[in-house]
Amino acid sequence: MTRCWRAVLAMWLVAAVCVAQTETVRVGSKNFTEQEILGELVAQLIERHTDLKVERRFGLGGTDICHAALVGGQLDLYVEYTGTALLNTLKHSVINSPDDAFRVVAQAYRDRYGLEWLPPIGFNNTYAITVRGDLADELGLTTISDLRHPAGQLSGGFTSEFMERPDGYPGLRKAYGLKLRSTVDLDPGLMYRAVAAGQVDVVCAFATDGRIAEYGLRVLEDDRHFFPPYDAAPVVRSALLRDHPEIRDALAALAGTISDEDMRLMNHAVDVLRQKPARVVRRWLDQREGKTPEGSPADSGATHPQTASFWALALERKAEIGQKTLEHFVLTVLGVLIAIAMGVPLGVLIHRNTTLRGPALAAVEVVQTVPSLAMLAFLFAVYGLLGTVPAVTALVLYALLPIVLNTFTGLCEVPARVVQAADGVGMSTSQRLWMVEFPLAAPVMIAGIRAATVLTVGIATLCTYIGAGGLGDFIARGLARNDPRLTLLGAVPAAIMAVTLSLLIRLIERCNTA
Repeated sequence: MTRCWRAVLAMWLVAAVCVAQTETVRVGSKNFTEQEILGELVAQLIERHTDLKVERRFGLGGTDICHAALVGGQLDLYVEYTGTALLNTLKHSVINSPDDAFRVVAQAYRDRYGLEWLPPIGFNNTYAITVRGDLADELGLTTISDLRHPAGQLSGGFTSEFMERPDGYPGLRKAYGLKLRSTVDLDPGLMYRAVAAGQVDVVCAFATDGRIAEYGLRVLEDDRHFFPPYDAAPVVRSALLRDHPEIRDALAALAGTISDEDMRLMNHAVDVLRQKPARVVRRWLDQREGKTPEGSPADSGATHPQTASFWALALERKAEIGQKTLEHFVLTVLGVLIAIAMGVPLGVLIHRNTTLRGPALAAVEVVQTVPSLAMLAFLFAVYGLLGTVPAVTALVLYALLPIVLNTFTGLCEVPARVVQAADGVGMSTSQRLWMVEFPLAAPVMIAGIRAATVLTVGIATLCTYIGAGGLGDFIARGLARNDPRLTLLGAVPAAIMAVTLSLLIRLIERCNTA
């Protein structure tokens, strides 16, 4: 019997060691449809052709965050575009030759960052300046240069990245002498609907986006060759490829296999036909590897958007909703509890110390004025980490003001005669605080905690942009694909969570005053 137990123990230890040695490859993507498709593509190839596990960190807030996470070791690989790397990351001048552009970025990334560019996937997702078809016909627009004269009467809608990048609107304006009447920053998923509805006239589409044809848009020729080539290719940490050369082998088969039209069809399947990126990628890989059963529709025959109701979609994805809700709840609770642990003592301190009162209140008020996304990006840069740590730090900072302010206000409202009576019976300062002041100030303090909790639930939805997960993942995906159902998958549980936590705290408040 003893030998049997020893054998079982030995087997358990071997299994534990094997699990511990199974490395996880962290695959990232930016926050738009094509990037999630490409992230799924490399993730599924690694899963199919190696023994490595894959952790997906999709929907990160733009090039700078993805690049910094890769350099800092928070990501292992993601798919980047040569033009973006050339102008946005390396600050290099435009190179029009695709081969030369790839050679320059590959060498610079290897030398500066210890990153390796694998061979391009095959398509060129360059920016495409587009207008409505009827407007193009009315004004005789065929090239970007044709926009120069009517630009003063036209409005532009561009992504936030495009508004700031050297290969975006600032450079385009100089190269073509464009002076649009006005411009607005738009989420990529909202641009197409906005231009089709006439709310803006010019947008920065992507050449491989299936919504260009769907919305009847006209692509204007880049007649001055302003935009560099944007060949997509996996960028991988060199150390990972040294440790796991099988990753190079798994992704090598991807080189040159996806044409512009292939990518356009996959984007169309997700954005217009409402199919899941993972499903679209799996179908493409199965068909390429000859694994699709004969006679099976393989979903490829779908020509109309999937129009399942919100409730049907919620039922279908209930497990994922549960997981995201739990992630969101953990972020919220951690943020609020840490804010209480910091905010209540700070409120007591400024009530006791008038010298610190002004600076402390000013500090927490200033933090509250910083835009949430800016705070998240700043904290990501400070920590050099994706995920929970910068996200919770941001939530704590935003929850502090109502907790500190209401603690201070509640203590100020305690009648002076009650405080004098407590001193008169010989209570120490701490005894008076816990036995007299806190109980009397509790209703105001709890109201501040309730306000902080509701605020934190809302702000936590933005933590998706630094890879912290939560219900914001659904909201960001819905915005990127202009799919209200996906947006509601995140918004409805978040609203229910905020109301539930608020009612729970109010119940605690009533019990305290009963």
